[in-house]
Amino acid sequence: MRQRRTLRSVGVAVLAAIPFLAITPLPAHAGTGGVWLCLTETRGTGANIARLPLGHTATFELSFIHSVSHTPVRDLYRVENGQIVQTAEIFLAHGAGLPSIANDMDATGWRHENGQFILDMHRLTGPIPLRIQAEFKNTLHIAGTDLPLADLGHSAITLAPCDEETLK
Repeated sequence: MRQRRTLRSVGVAVLAAIPFLAITPLPAHAGTGGVWLCLTETRGTGANIARLPLGHTATFELSFIHSVSHTPVRDLYRVENGQIVQTAEIFLAHGAGLPSIANDMDATGWRHENGQFILDMHRLTGPIPLRIQAEFKNTLHIAGTDLPLADLGHSAITLAPCDEETLK
């Protein structure tokens, strides 16, 4: 129980810091003033948790420990024309749910570098629902910041580009 209280207090600190991250000035992106990623509750009320700027590259990454192989996985994304596109998946070992062949769905390249498998792709994902478990170290990497998602205190969240109307 003590560990849970500690995680909640860390989550409160992370949430307190998010508004400062969200007000960072961004260069204009296609005339919209920047691209933002919204985090919302997947369960419950569907409330907004945070709006985070993606910066001029409009990219973000998700990392986690694979539940079967117990090895790190990193997924790379970019927001293009208001949609999330997965651009790569980087992993150390094949496991359930990980690519195993070069012609995997939406693959544009496959290689092995520095002990890692890298599947390049162009895969439209739509909003990304995530089940969050602290032991799998689900982390959002965005604009030079690492955000451990378990610290937010939600068991499930959804990532999606923010509508411009929600930014005003």
